[in-house]
Amino acid sequence: MPEPILEDQYTAARAYFLCVVGLLFIESAIHWPLYFLELRNRGKPVTISSKTHWQITTYLHKLATLPSLIPFVTDYTLPIILRLLAFIGLNILWGYNSIEFSTDYKLYGWLTIANGGLALLMASRTNLFALVLRIPSPVILLYHRWIGIATVAHATTHFALNVQRYIKTDQLADSFSNRRIQVGIMAWLALAIMFLTSLNFIRRRFFEAFYYSHALFFVFVVGALVHATKGPEFLLPGLLLWGVDRAIRFWDNFRRVEAKSITTLSGDVTKFTIEGRQVTHPGQIAWVQIPGVSFLNWHPFTVASAPGQEHAVFAIRGLGGYTKRLNHLAMDNNIDSTKKMSTSSAEPDKSSSIMPTSVSNTSVTTDKPLKIRVDGPYGVGGTRWGLYPVTVLVAGGIGITPGISIATHIIQRALFARDSQHSTDSRQNWHIHLLWVLKDIKHTSWFAEELQKLSELAANPDVPVTFNITIHITGSAASSAQMEESIEMGSESPFKYVGPGVVVNGRPNLKMWFEDVKRQRSGLEAVVSVCGPRSLMNGARKSAAEVSTVDGHFHVEEETFEL
Repeated sequence: MPEPILEDQYTAARAYFLCVVGLLFIESAIHWPLYFLELRNRGKPVTISSKTHWQITTYLHKLATLPSLIPFVTDYTLPIILRLLAFIGLNILWGYNSIEFSTDYKLYGWLTIANGGLALLMASRTNLFALVLRIPSPVILLYHRWIGIATVAHATTHFALNVQRYIKTDQLADSFSNRRIQVGIMAWLALAIMFLTSLNFIRRRFFEAFYYSHALFFVFVVGALVHATKGPEFLLPGLLLWGVDRAIRFWDNFRRVEAKSITTLSGDVTKFTIEGRQVTHPGQIAWVQIPGVSFLNWHPFTVASAPGQEHAVFAIRGLGGYTKRLNHLAMDNNIDSTKKMSTSSAEPDKSSSIMPTSVSNTSVTTDKPLKIRVDGPYGVGGTRWGLYPVTVLVAGGIGITPGISIATHIIQRALFARDSQHSTDSRQNWHIHLLWVLKDIKHTSWFAEELQKLSELAANPDVPVTFNITIHITGSAASSAQMEESIEMGSESPFKYVGPGVVVNGRPNLKMWFEDVKRQRSGLEAVVSVCGPRSLMNGARKSAAEVSTVDGHFHVEEETFEL
């Protein structure tokens, strides 16, 4: 029977640890060409000449862009599958053992501790790999999950093999009375609980159970340090970085801020603006805690603002218990503010900080203080937005939030380039195409003001950017007879969208829409942001792959909201 690569199990665990870190360095190196390309082009969009791509590279690009090839695993594209296979290969390579003697079981204990140390390195929000190596946050999250599963797998193997031996030699009772083994079992139970609460159906339905159960990693770390003799080498670096990150966040979280404006909109959406928090990349995530909703719970939300703006904008839809309570709290605040406005004098007070009614027929905006804490924003994206001349934004419902951030960022870059020497060739411009899919026409009010402002800026012929908006309404529209009847009865008139772009009833034909973008921007590279239901993401991926040709590729990045 073949022997393991290294006889020394502790050295094998160290080699595995370094190999995974090397894998992360490779992830970083993948993005280096884009950084150098952006520096070379000095902030202008990068254009390529026709027939730049080889046929073979175009074929490989299509394979990498297509949706998941594995049934029932909808979010694992080919690049993610290759990453996973590389990671599994490292675990098999360094975890191979003959398991002939009881001393062989220690290898899986060492691999448990090595994986635990790696998971800690990726656990902090101000992540070292993201900040220094610029590895995209979704990629780090993938590795964190896989490493967590590997930790549980090796720990369970180590535990099961030892229990089997204890039962076989009739030493189970004596062994379980040993303090060191008791501590090891405690560490394994902590891992098992974290794993179970991390399962998708629990994480989505019971977020608090998932979030707070991860505090058990303290139990695992202490148990591993007591159970093993050389654990600090693997565990303490990540624990130290996490401690520094947590101390900074703890100090920062005491800075209470107040929402400058709160707006309740149709579709159970609450929108509020906070000054003093800025994003460094489009589409970053911040953790929000509102004492009026819950004193303990922090929930993550995407920030709709762009780099350079002095405020952070959140649009939160009431889908779960926390977000619904937030929506009700905002509505109560707005009702109180409305009462104050109705009892005030007929002559408006120019010094009043009360803001006017929002564009939505169901919204009121107010400056009434709402106590809030914000942790972040955090995250590094995998795409250099504005690097390529064409940006395609595909959004479903509230998934428009990162799209607003990206569009604002690119148009701001175009405004900055307006005063510099710029070519009159449209190929040197930025072109943004937005496809927004909604169930109800009223939901356009969520970002109607932002879309109107961005469209007006892009309409200036001196600004080297175009902004095309297409909105699809998938819900059933009221008939003309129903509209007339509601008017005759004196009820509220139907909502009409008067903003920029084209409104179309029915679900979009994504392939035709992508083909139209391709015809308009022939010969240009495009990058695609898609955020929404999985069916929309898969449809956008498939369409982007089909329209990619040798004279221009469509590069897709999913704005997934996973933790």
